[in-house]
Amino acid sequence: GVKIATSFIWMIVVSLKTDMGVAWHRFLAFPNIWFKREANGATTLGELQPMTSGGKPIDWEDPAEDAVFGVSQVEQFSWKGLLDFSTCTECGRCQSQCPAWNTGKPLSPKLLIMSLRDHAHAKAPYLLAGGGKDMEGNEKATAEQLKDVPAAAIAEAQRPLIGTAEENGVIDPDVLWSCTSCGACVEQCPVDIEHIDHIVDMRRYQVMIESAFPSEAGTMLKNLEKKGNPWGLAKKQRLEWLKELDFAVPVVGKDIEDLTDIEYLYWVGCAGALEDRAKKTTKAFAELLHIAGVKFAIMGGDEKCTGDSARRLGNEPLFQQLGQENVMALNTAFGEEYDDDGKVTPESAKPKTAKKIVATCPHCLNTIGNEYPQIGGDYEVIHHTQLLQHLVDEGKLLPVTPVEGIITYHDPCYLGRHNKIYTPPREIIGKVPGLRNEEMHRHKERGFCCGAGGARMWME
Repeated sequence: GVKIATSFIWMIVVSLKTDMGVAWHRFLAFPNIWFKREANGATTLGELQPMTSGGKPIDWEDPAEDAVFGVSQVEQFSWKGLLDFSTCTECGRCQSQCPAWNTGKPLSPKLLIMSLRDHAHAKAPYLLAGGGKDMEGNEKATAEQLKDVPAAAIAEAQRPLIGTAEENGVIDPDVLWSCTSCGACVEQCPVDIEHIDHIVDMRRYQVMIESAFPSEAGTMLKNLEKKGNPWGLAKKQRLEWLKELDFAVPVVGKDIEDLTDIEYLYWVGCAGALEDRAKKTTKAFAELLHIAGVKFAIMGGDEKCTGDSARRLGNEPLFQQLGQENVMALNTAFGEEYDDDGKVTPESAKPKTAKKIVATCPHCLNTIGNEYPQIGGDYEVIHHTQLLQHLVDEGKLLPVTPVEGIITYHDPCYLGRHNKIYTPPREIIGKVPGLRNEEMHRHKERGFCCGAGGARMWME
């Protein structure tokens, strides 16, 4: 009798207070997976989405006066974002894989999503009563509208979305800026929560409106604006590595007019052209292409940073500027012509398959291949390991010198998780006589981030 009475009491309590006894995330998981960003069901990694305001893409040539840049209030997240927050099962798989959390940083993807969920839930009565702030920060609702709103909801509405504990913020700035955008959280989430999209949206507001971001990153942004590379070096220095080769590499606009008779444009990248360690890879790859008889050329000083770091830091206008300049330079190099309105003329337009680019940097690969189509640049972009594997398979490159020993391969986040390229590097290692690949504990889709992505390279 006691058991029956207890059961009935519990059923009554649950029916009166449904948030106590019903695991709503179980029901929300299905629509959340169904409405994931990628229509083909793929994990929402790779490219970031263009910025929107009111559900419409922002026109960077002439943004609307009431355009909202990024997210500063929880209600500014899209309905999919709010669904993401409510769907979290608190399983902790994202947290266990997060490189920030595993290295003592304050960011836990799980706790971030839970904080946003709890904040949205607590603020809901205020919002449903018509509450909210306009662009000047003034209250939109009247006192009459808010008279029945619980004091707790009013207090919750006063909390800044991004703020320190002293400011009673929902998300601490250190949490926001610890993300490397590696994608481990998104890859591991069983209900397809899109953590990176939400983090970048909050960063965008902080950078574009508040100018509140780690001071170390400011130098990088200034250098990108003025010199087109994060170190602020002169563009002529992008050609210095060529002097260390014993063969000529044609430069577009200097040695050749365009890429008509060229198989691949080699996109060297900022690090590949300017950073001493990365230049070793650049020279080695160029030498292998030369040995294999591949016709390739480079952009030289006309290359600019792809804008990857600027975009992931939250500076979307700078990404748009760099991206459009690069797209125009690339399209022109491939023989396309522009009309007076800045559009490629139909008669000069080339198919994607006729515009082949090879990149050594995974971030350049991802930005040019996945994000430049958003701004008029559609190219066939491959990683240098893919091209090398192809050349080895065709017999144009033949590893003959034995290299005795064990090697382990680190999967770059933007090559592996973001672009699903795992096999070519391992295939090449397997073709080298005497060399054996020993996989790390965390590899492929669970590979451990190096810590430099998401513009973190410029913050430490």
